[in-house]
Amino acid sequence: MEKIKKYMNSAFEWLSRYISPSLLAVLGIGLVTSILLFVYPINGLGDNGEYFRVLNSNSLYRVNGDSYDNVVYFVKDFSIMRYFNETTTHFVSTQQFFITVAIWLNKLFYSQTLFDIRFLGFVYLSCFLVSIYILVRGLTEDVSLKKSYLISLLVIFILGDTSYTIYFNSFYTEATSFLLSVSVLAFSVYFYRVTKPRTWLRRIVLVILAQAVVLLIGTTRQEYLLIIGVIIAGLGFFVYLSQRYQRLSMTAFLIALIGFTTLAAFIVPNDIYERDVYHSMTRGVMKDSKVPDKRMSEGGINPQYGLQKGRSYFEEYSPVSPTSEQMKKDFFDKTSFGWVLLNYLNYPSELWQGLNSAVPNVYLVKPNNVGNFEKTTGRAPLEQSKFFMVYNRIKASFFPKNFAFYLLLGVILFGLYGVGLYRGLKRNEPRLVFRFFLMTGIYLNLLVVFISTIIIDGDSDLVRHLFLVSVFLDFLLLQIVSDVIGKRMWQDTTPQVIGEVEGIEK
Repeated sequence: MEKIKKYMNSAFEWLSRYISPSLLAVLGIGLVTSILLFVYPINGLGDNGEYFRVLNSNSLYRVNGDSYDNVVYFVKDFSIMRYFNETTTHFVSTQQFFITVAIWLNKLFYSQTLFDIRFLGFVYLSCFLVSIYILVRGLTEDVSLKKSYLISLLVIFILGDTSYTIYFNSFYTEATSFLLSVSVLAFSVYFYRVTKPRTWLRRIVLVILAQAVVLLIGTTRQEYLLIIGVIIAGLGFFVYLSQRYQRLSMTAFLIALIGFTTLAAFIVPNDIYERDVYHSMTRGVMKDSKVPDKRMSEGGINPQYGLQKGRSYFEEYSPVSPTSEQMKKDFFDKTSFGWVLLNYLNYPSELWQGLNSAVPNVYLVKPNNVGNFEKTTGRAPLEQSKFFMVYNRIKASFFPKNFAFYLLLGVILFGLYGVGLYRGLKRNEPRLVFRFFLMTGIYLNLLVVFISTIIIDGDSDLVRHLFLVSVFLDFLLLQIVSDVIGKRMWQDTTPQVIGEVEGIEK
């Protein structure tokens, strides 16, 4: 026993000498994800029909056309257009920035005519590992070395789960929203947790953070709603900004962000509006109602459209085709997301039913209706990867399947961090104040994504639409556990605010 203890102490001494907790997290997640994305058999996600807009807007197209293999198998190779794209779709997303970089690297090191999606996976993973390093660096500040390694292992276990990172080898926007969400959270934690800030360092972090926030909100129209939590979390920064010009700058940024998001909501084309409205009605309002025909009649719609209950926009056979002129005139012109919201306000029990039925999808994270392996591997169609997916399997098996759990989580969060807010204001501990606003903003966005998904999409493709709910839930749990491990839930000393540091340096 003594020999084992001595060996473990020697191993820990070597580890602490050469590998910091932050580096350990980077190496751990980097190794696991690299095996997943780049080592045979290569893992990724098949196309459920969402790729077309992304491919077309980035001048890419499928090598094998519209074969069903694109769905049941993962396809890594795509052709690059060698002529002007006259049929480009109106797909506007900050995801295109990462795809553009990946295509440039692909042309530089691989081929001018064939795009290997692993270059996109490499771009995502490189940025992700930087964020992981920053996150662990922040979470482990002022924590003993052994506890820091424990937090590092926790980050590997939770955020390194390949249910998340398998999206990197795909064109789904969830890969971008996952990367940028982790980046925003990581740099926020790093900003308020660093004990010996330098003015230039904090300013650089703020600039990076601002850019990450803009990129995150611009990922898809669903992410526009994240502005709510971002504004709440942004209020926490004021505790670190003592000078007037700093507060004015932060206020101007938040106002500009609101303006940018509002403007984008009006001017960015929404080419999937009818699809979403259709699903919000047939897979939402009608599905959750026992009398769909009556619900249609109450909204001024022909009650016969209640027969569309449970149908998908993409079904080949339907009583009335969703793309027909009749459907546009008698259905789409009379409905909207406002119509759906008003219906749920009148019938809150149906909204509650929809929320409860959606909860299990939060824990799945990765869609099971597309394949994860290439056809050349000889794997069965739609076969799923199970490599390093322990954490999200645990969530799927043991986490509560009722929406009340998320409301209870909010009560616990406000109870724990509300006390911290009070003590922070009373004792002048900015970290506690900032952390309250950060956690509140994350929690509000969790609720916003959850509720807006049911209103906008019904139960259509819930695993992907609720993806960010899982990400935000995991970060809340990670923050709580790291605060408990670090014994800093209600006491967290902090360096002086920016303005005071500047005064000292001068």
